[in-house]
Amino acid sequence: MFRHFGALPGQTAGATPTAWSGSRRDETAMPDTLMEWDALFSQLPAPCLVLDRQMNIVTATSQYLATVNMRLEDIKGKYAFDAFPEDDARLTMFKDSVQRALDGEANTLVAVPYSIPVMSPDGEPTGETREIFWTCHHNPIVSADGEIRFMVQNAQDVTQQVMTEQLKDTVANELQHRVRNIFSLIGATVKRTAAHSEDLADFEAKFEGRLMALSRTHSYLTGKHWDGITIDQIVARELAEYHDVSSDQISVTGGPLVMNATEAQIFTLAVHELTTNSVKYGALNSPTGRLDVVWTADTAGGYAFEWREHGIRIERQPDRKGFGSFILDSVVPAQLKAKARRDFQPEAFTYQLSVSERTMSR
Repeated sequence: MFRHFGALPGQTAGATPTAWSGSRRDETAMPDTLMEWDALFSQLPAPCLVLDRQMNIVTATSQYLATVNMRLEDIKGKYAFDAFPEDDARLTMFKDSVQRALDGEANTLVAVPYSIPVMSPDGEPTGETREIFWTCHHNPIVSADGEIRFMVQNAQDVTQQVMTEQLKDTVANELQHRVRNIFSLIGATVKRTAAHSEDLADFEAKFEGRLMALSRTHSYLTGKHWDGITIDQIVARELAEYHDVSSDQISVTGGPLVMNATEAQIFTLAVHELTTNSVKYGALNSPTGRLDVVWTADTAGGYAFEWREHGIRIERQPDRKGFGSFILDSVVPAQLKAKARRDFQPEAFTYQLSVSERTMSR
């Protein structure tokens, strides 16, 4: 197979391989037959492919064949870009790089995508492809006469590294987006809470509660649940801070509905206000009170959320000018593109939030 490369190492050009004799071969001796050189190349611990000047496949290492999930007998002698077809832009990039190596210029393609055919267990093409990111070192093979008849490609599969880098960049961008959002939310909360607080102690108590509510959701989202948090988790975590969620007074009903970080932070503020109001003045302030939290998703991607308190007595409708009212009536519906409604009855209170279309991407 390597007969075109010139003499084997340790031999004079044109000489026949030296016969081996004796009961034990010198452990430092070089392979002296084409079969031995073939076996040596095949077992190199690197994914290498050899092409001739016509870019036909001459041979490949076992590691290369394992990477592309192919057998040597199925691709040997084939034009490389028939064995591994791709779109014109990618083909041109690789052909140019291979040709440069055949012209004597070693070169490297770094972390470039190139799809390979997916093979069935019996070695037949399935018609599907698998995209891999490669770092390919293309080097000319110079024969003893100075001619370049072959080139070798060392093709490293770097898909995992590329995916890791992309994930790192995505996470960094997402974190920056979340931090910017939460600081904006905290800034607005500080101003509005201060404007509706009687004194510093009142401000501290109100602001701390709202800040801790945001902190609980943020901590959850930066743990194992980066992609989102469900409505029932937000409701349960807020209620648990102030009341026994297993109490017969509380009923929470709804299917799994995942909120992204932005939605969750806004929705958390609403649930926090509803919870603290219920503990101070509503169903959770009375042993006879009852709280029902219900939500349903619709086929268009939106949802309806309802917080119902009954078994209570409301002497007068609360002031709608406070920051809690501002959050429930203005901030939450504006941020979630929703319609909000609060209804006070002598013995009941209902807060409804209707989201027809979820447009937030983060």
